[in-house]
Amino acid sequence: MYLEYYSLERPPFRITPDPSLFFTGGANGRGVVLEALLYAIQTGEGILKVVGEVGSGKTMLCRMLEQRLPDSVEVVYLANPKLTPHDILYAVAFELKIDVTQDTPRLVLMQKLQSHLLEQHAANRSVLVIIEEAQSMPLETLEEIRLFSNLETHQHKLMQIVLFGQPELDKNLQEKNIRQLKERITHSFYLKPLTPDEVSDYLRHRLQAAGCPAPQIFSKAAENLIAKASGGLTRRINILADKAMLAAYSESATATRPRSLGNQLEPTVTVQHVKAAIQDSDYKQHVSKRMIALGVFVAVIVVAVIAIMAWMLIQQNSASNAVSVSYAEPLTAQSELAATPVSEASAVRIEETALIEETLLVEETPFLEETSVAEETAVVEETAVVEETIAVEATTLMADTTQIEQAAPLVQTALVESALVETPQVELTAPAKEVTLIATAAPAVQSTPSSPVAANTTARNIPPILAERLGAFDAWTNSNNLEGYTLRILSVSQDESAYLTDVLQQLDRERLLPETYACQLNSVNGQFWQLYFGTYDSVSAARAGIRRLPARIRNNQPFAQNVARIGCLTERG
Repeated sequence: MYLEYYSLERPPFRITPDPSLFFTGGANGRGVVLEALLYAIQTGEGILKVVGEVGSGKTMLCRMLEQRLPDSVEVVYLANPKLTPHDILYAVAFELKIDVTQDTPRLVLMQKLQSHLLEQHAANRSVLVIIEEAQSMPLETLEEIRLFSNLETHQHKLMQIVLFGQPELDKNLQEKNIRQLKERITHSFYLKPLTPDEVSDYLRHRLQAAGCPAPQIFSKAAENLIAKASGGLTRRINILADKAMLAAYSESATATRPRSLGNQLEPTVTVQHVKAAIQDSDYKQHVSKRMIALGVFVAVIVVAVIAIMAWMLIQQNSASNAVSVSYAEPLTAQSELAATPVSEASAVRIEETALIEETLLVEETPFLEETSVAEETAVVEETAVVEETIAVEATTLMADTTQIEQAAPLVQTALVESALVETPQVELTAPAKEVTLIATAAPAVQSTPSSPVAANTTARNIPPILAERLGAFDAWTNSNNLEGYTLRILSVSQDESAYLTDVLQQLDRERLLPETYACQLNSVNGQFWQLYFGTYDSVSAARAGIRRLPARIRNNQPFAQNVARIGCLTERG
């Protein structure tokens, strides 16, 4: 849906594994695991194991492994591991096209399977069995897998096995009755979640592999939020990124991507779009039970400390009051003490008893036994994450404040110009009258009040070459029925007319001006001049036309766009 808006050739974040979008992941990423698997298989290792969380990229790694293996390796792929020992033996024989049936006795199956493997070994070929979701395989079937590894010659294994599974696979392998299988596993690989920096690289890699000319679509804060919400799992990253891009496209489908002051494309997907994707995907982060227990324990300790301090303060005040009474009124105090029953002493003993009981209750709290150094470390790490998030948001706020301060002089200038235009006594200068006559004489320019271009040509001093290209835009869009594609080569603010004129003059020197069209876009961010070049039948033809443009314009990263989706046209309705 949003491919044209982002200039993409195909969807970049599908959850279906696509080997052409494989992300190696740096020094310790999936690419390193893939190379290690290829090396272990080519050296004839017996059983290999790959463990990763749900959505960590195991299936993608499996597809890449099949693609990178040499032709001399015959691959048997088992996607459904919930098989009995006899069924998995038959499934392997069936995939190897051995002449057996499901009713073939196990002894015959093993004999025919061994004969086939010996034939493959004599022909310098090997057999690799890949089992996905191995954590769901019954223990008896896992034991049958170990028996497969017994098929060997004096020097080589006749069959190699790779187990792909979730962390529950490691738990299953701890069972004593299959400990022999665990001893046969020569290499174990673990797919760790991507770090925040790797998530940023992953997003840009996918966008670039999908054909995006400017892959910096996500802002840095948006990338960090995706990394935090997804936990570094690639499947969640794909889902959140796809939905965030769709949210950004829906919000600004009638406009073009914004550009910076240096005329570079700015990120389109912001934190708000990622938050909408998280809400839609229900990937909210929940507080763990251990953290809740730790919080309750800390609260109990705080209450106990406050109670002890209050009791000590009461005791101190009572002692000081007793001293003052003994010095001021000794006879009265003694008489009152003699006349007063031992209720105060009893109250003190009652408070001491309650304090002792409360202390014992705190000591018997199970949370105290469950607290460990690891939990305290987790609290420190989470506090660091919160502080980092606050720092990022503070930096963003400072950047926004700086932009507002820089924009203040421009706003004041615009107010002064607006006051001059609205003053009825100010006469139109001679250059402005001349431009008005030129714009009026152009046959293709529409001067109706609803046209933003016509209104601009009568209100501001527009260079003749720009006025000519404004008229050419109307003639162009009225003649081709808004079909085909074009190249958006420039988008600058209304105050940069001098720079725009310089670009048009360069195109004129290159004899490319007749194919150049200009229009004015009124958006929420202000008024912009936009330049378009050429008319093409397809996106590929439009991208090929970029080579005709001068190097100065190619540096602005022009991109193909549907003529019907030009912002100036959609604005007019």
